[in-house]
Amino acid sequence: MNTPHPIPRSPRRVLVLSRYDIGHPHAGDVEHYLHEITRRWAADGCEVTWSTTRTPGLSAEQTIAGVRILRSLSPLGALTRLVGEGARFDAILDGGDHGAVIPLVTGQSVPVVPVVHRIRRRPAGRLRRLITGPVSRWNRPDQAVVVLSPSARHDLRHRHRFGGPIFVVPPGTPPSAGSGVDPARSPAPTIVVDVDLVAEQRIDLLLKAVPQVASAVPGLRVEILGDGPELAALRDRAATSLATVTLHGRVTDAERDAWLRRAWLTVSTATGTACGCPLLAAAAYGVPGVALQAPGTRDFLRAGRTGHLVDSPDDLPAALIEQLTALADPATVRRAAQACRTWAGCFTWQRSAALLAGVVEHQIRAHHTGTARRRSARSDIATLVRLPAGAHVPVGALRPTDEVATTDGQVNVMLNGCDEHDALGVLARLGVTDAGHRLAGHDDLLIGPHPLPPLLAGPSARRTRPRPPIREQEPAAPSLPRDPSPIPANRRPLTFKRG
Repeated sequence: MNTPHPIPRSPRRVLVLSRYDIGHPHAGDVEHYLHEITRRWAADGCEVTWSTTRTPGLSAEQTIAGVRILRSLSPLGALTRLVGEGARFDAILDGGDHGAVIPLVTGQSVPVVPVVHRIRRRPAGRLRRLITGPVSRWNRPDQAVVVLSPSARHDLRHRHRFGGPIFVVPPGTPPSAGSGVDPARSPAPTIVVDVDLVAEQRIDLLLKAVPQVASAVPGLRVEILGDGPELAALRDRAATSLATVTLHGRVTDAERDAWLRRAWLTVSTATGTACGCPLLAAAAYGVPGVALQAPGTRDFLRAGRTGHLVDSPDDLPAALIEQLTALADPATVRRAAQACRTWAGCFTWQRSAALLAGVVEHQIRAHHTGTARRRSARSDIATLVRLPAGAHVPVGALRPTDEVATTDGQVNVMLNGCDEHDALGVLARLGVTDAGHRLAGHDDLLIGPHPLPPLLAGPSARRTRPRPPIREQEPAAPSLPRDPSPIPANRRPLTFKRG
């Protein structure tokens, strides 16, 4: 079994900048992602403060799950708070496009970790394009950035020419509520989509496909959950559909979960870099998905097992018809539900919280001492190490961005920003011999140093070669003495304690 990793204790103080907080009626995927992580930090002794905007009806200050929320009437008001309070925090977590402005306000006295949740192809407004483009790259040449998936990192690196270190911190999922097919699954074919109704999500593509799908799938229902600036226009368009399409607007977590239990299928129509959180949330209820081949979403579907990837919006109607027709077969539904739940179980919010904590600590050290920058030139490379039986990792021996996992007594280590040559040097420094190692692949970056469940083995949604075999390390130093005590789940020097 996989041993959970605790987030080490530390009196760190973190400020989160985001347009909304989890209590705002327009809160979406990025707010949910940051909330799930920071509330775990707060539960383990970290002082977390959100600076955000508010809407009428919300208080100027509130505490949610141990996180202090400070709301201003405008984004400018939230930023001006940094003038007086920014320096008292150890780090700033940027959940928006504030990266180039923060150093100007704080005087670069506080390290900043941006979380890039959605990449706009062309930000609106000349000033915004200037701030998020050339000014941002010039102002933060060594800035560590967090993305949610390997394909999002590739897009940010190659399409947007970001040169600093980029770390992958996937989202988590809630613990599975059961196994197999949910008893509440609707008898009628039902598509449920939980989405932020913004232009980048291209829900209009789904509505365009619905009439053709409805003509081939009798009784089709489409339930769209979520709020956003596109809601009114999409409701007008849905009124002309042949199928029963309902846009519910903002729903509670309980209402969302109830709809997912009834779903046959979920859909992602984002065409640019977006978030795969809704696909994983649906998978946790045994619901497969159909998604366009887009960075940030395609990583979270395993083609042929947990759903289907579509190359072009023109192919979307045929793909939906094929998947809904197949899901009318009980045996197919059982296989898909089991695969989806197994896949979702590979992602936990506890791991997400620890990974992001490691990046924050990495940036704090780099900001104040510069000692954490030696691997920055190879931040996109990681090496997976399998330690020999009885070996362990001493406390403080690895970097905050490295990851240790114990599965059925086997200790595996993910060395981020480290190639195979440097990995041998790390092992020699630890006094470890007979360790296996290989470069980390796409699946390793998503699920960490854990083995992929056999049910999901095979070509992934990226349609690439399978994982290469782990090579055995050549002896380079005396063996590490065996420790008769149980191997701790994780002994890396992270910043926060995971519960």
